[in-house]
Amino acid sequence: MSMTMSTLMRIYIDRSRVETEQRCPRRRLLEYHVGGTGISPVKKSLPLAVGGAVHVGLEALLREGQALVDKANGDVDLAFSQRGWVQDIEEHAVAAALTDFAEHAGALELDANEAAAMQETEESRRQKAEMVAQAAELGMSVEGLGLDREQAVGRFDAWLYSEQSALVEGLVRAYARRKLRLLLEQFEVLEVEREGEWKLSQWQWGPYSDSPHKSDDHNVELWFMSRPDALLRERQTNELYLLSFKTTSGWDVRRAKSAERDMQGLSEGVEVERRLAEWWRQIQEIRKHADQTRRLEGLGSEVVDSSKVSPAMYNYLVGLSEPPRIHAIRYEYLLKGERWEDKELSAQLGMTVRTQRSHLIRQYVAHSVPKKGDGGYSVGDVCWSWDFTRPEDSSKSKLSASNWHSQGVWDLEGGGVREWIDKLDRSEMLMSGEDSTVGMEPRALGWRSEAQRMGVTSEHPLDAAFLPPVVIYRNEDELRDWIEQVEAQEREVAENVMRVAAAGDVGERRSVINRTFPMYRGSCFYPSQCPFTVVCYASESDIKDDPLRSGLFKRRVPNHPQERSVEAHT
Repeated sequence: MSMTMSTLMRIYIDRSRVETEQRCPRRRLLEYHVGGTGISPVKKSLPLAVGGAVHVGLEALLREGQALVDKANGDVDLAFSQRGWVQDIEEHAVAAALTDFAEHAGALELDANEAAAMQETEESRRQKAEMVAQAAELGMSVEGLGLDREQAVGRFDAWLYSEQSALVEGLVRAYARRKLRLLLEQFEVLEVEREGEWKLSQWQWGPYSDSPHKSDDHNVELWFMSRPDALLRERQTNELYLLSFKTTSGWDVRRAKSAERDMQGLSEGVEVERRLAEWWRQIQEIRKHADQTRRLEGLGSEVVDSSKVSPAMYNYLVGLSEPPRIHAIRYEYLLKGERWEDKELSAQLGMTVRTQRSHLIRQYVAHSVPKKGDGGYSVGDVCWSWDFTRPEDSSKSKLSASNWHSQGVWDLEGGGVREWIDKLDRSEMLMSGEDSTVGMEPRALGWRSEAQRMGVTSEHPLDAAFLPPVVIYRNEDELRDWIEQVEAQEREVAENVMRVAAAGDVGERRSVINRTFPMYRGSCFYPSQCPFTVVCYASESDIKDDPLRSGLFKRRVPNHPQERSVEAHT
């Protein structure tokens, strides 16, 4: 009679893994399981790098902003009247965001379409040669005009990093100026970026259940990791909201519909509700059986393992008659702006390049005035918006492309992103005069600013960087369906990973991978190019067999601390 060893195998998953499996199983294998932890591109996707850095800055704003309100005994007006402290919070948040973004210096990956457009063509080489000759003939500087391909790419990489650093700074400063106070007036921030986990499934997989390890009997536990951006308590209703920050280039119906079905609110809410329910039960038990005066002091350090319950969380839970539930998910979108072709920079570098069209980091500058008539502006005047309203007759108008051009603000003398944000922030609402003869009250005409020489705008310039919050209310039936679907999917993935690991030779392994982790070819280039296409379609077998040797990939660094403490199971 043979004996089997029973081992506990704890497998961690998260929302990103689930979504990746649904997008393409082959990418799931490569990104999260090859070599135990998976592989990732050496270069970081530009949207992910910017989004991650902005999140770091917003996290700092929430933590320090709530601490400032607590210091003022919950009086938001008093807290934000301390201008020095508020400015310090903003500077700390910007520094944290830029430190995070600095990790990607020289390693930013552009979208495939943008990268392809940068390829030098015969036409671009001809134009560059003509430009150099013409500049020399006119006695102009030809510095930068005769760059070879390598020099041009290197210069653009440095330029891109400066531009995107400015964008990160601009978004964090804009949120600090226009959104943080409004959020803290409506909500109390109970938690920020708190790591959590909950058991999704448990099953036994042994020699009688198609296990590839014929001598082992595995008790498998599947744990779901999550880290909400923040947990909020609405001050007026006492209801809980999960906060999720999103950076996006633009907004359309497709993105709006996608938010309604986003998995994030479903997955993160499970852990929060289970943990708070357990804390609530323990608090009620202590209150029931202990001397309240002596035992309730410092309760936060006594509840559930080594987790700490803050005074704010305790005060919230102790007043509830039943365990709390997540009322809704609040999505806040920060607009980065689209990336458009920049003809001036393209001409300088001799290749087609794009720049970020965000008014947080770019301004329109008047380089000439109309030859006839009075344009109402002078050379050197600036505007943040191309479209404006003339307050004298409320007519809509636009700047003239022949007189105005766009330029970045981050490297201007005596300026920079902070000074530009200051100018945008000082915008004021222009009011019409009162006409007592007809009983007409003053009315709002639009926002005017030293950063908008022409007319007024319908929005405050910093508010234009944000969308109204999107609030999604949870549906219990939808949550139940999601849990069952994810459990079935992830159990199958876990067993398939072990099947791949147990495969014998290279041929068998390839066959097992093809059957258990197929390529979804429709996801290779849409909505963006998958970074692993070079592996899946490589002509060189060594890239497929060992992507790390190509120099294009590195071992994935786990995003959650739980993963780092678990031995790789592949």
